[in-house]
Amino acid sequence: MALVSLGPVGVVPGILLTVLSGLLIEQLVHYISWRHRKAAVGVAAIFAPIITSSPELAIFLLALWSGQVEIAWGSIVAQPFMASTVIYPAVVLTALVAWVLGMRRYRLPHVHRIVAVPLLVFTIPLIPILFLHPEKYGIYGKMYGVLLLAVYVLYGKFMLREVEGEVKTAKLWLRHPLPQTVAAIATIYFGAEWIVDGIKELGYLLGLDKLALSVILVPIATVVPESIVGLIFITRGKDDEGVSVIVGEKALYSTFYPGLAMALGVYSLEPAAAAALTIAIVVSVLEVVAIWFGYFGLTAPIGLAGYLYYLFYFAL
Repeated sequence: MALVSLGPVGVVPGILLTVLSGLLIEQLVHYISWRHRKAAVGVAAIFAPIITSSPELAIFLLALWSGQVEIAWGSIVAQPFMASTVIYPAVVLTALVAWVLGMRRYRLPHVHRIVAVPLLVFTIPLIPILFLHPEKYGIYGKMYGVLLLAVYVLYGKFMLREVEGEVKTAKLWLRHPLPQTVAAIATIYFGAEWIVDGIKELGYLLGLDKLALSVILVPIATVVPESIVGLIFITRGKDDEGVSVIVGEKALYSTFYPGLAMALGVYSLEPAAAAALTIAIVVSVLEVVAIWFGYFGLTAPIGLAGYLYYLFYFAL
């Protein structure tokens, strides 16, 4: 529940706050790139996901603290699955709408092949997780978790490499990165809470059942806060940065978070979790092929089909 419930009308301010958080983070990406002379694509891939995933990190840590392993692991598995099945189609839809409105040149996101590398690199680590059942291979699972943490550290060092030449000057609305970061996290949190709370209240008014509400709430609560920064970049035609934010989020949830959970020996591989990971792996591998030809989001129909399959076989 949000700190102050606004009822059904909370959807509107919730969306506005979420968009505001995206603009604040976009400014931070450019500012950090300028201030520390780091590649903007790398800052987008590392810094933005850390901020946008802060609510999920809180859920993950609280679940671990209370011994709720299934909830902690579920919060990790959900992101690669939702990215592959819901976020990719959202990127395509955003690009098409922005193209129709004359805000971008291309109908579909155009990206350089280098974007395919981290997507593939952070899809592969998900595969062994499917076979490292904690009840059988606990010690190997912990070792693999430490390896995943090390991989993410190396990835961060590579992406945050220095850039040559002059970097365009960037400014912040709040003048200093610390208050702007705090403001971005706060607007993400309250924006997402008001969106979810508002849709729930609206659903009750319209007489929708709990299942219908869960089908609506899960994608919105996951996609909007975490992908809004990438969607803002996509809208403005900065496809490499936008896709890097989304891929960076996937990298975080394919290495750091599962690595932490596995290193601590608190992970679960029930059929529902395994199915979600399998769908994410298949869609991501196909997306790498699309990126190799310069496009992103061609797997959107496959991802939506995977989401419907999961819904009918595991949620109904």
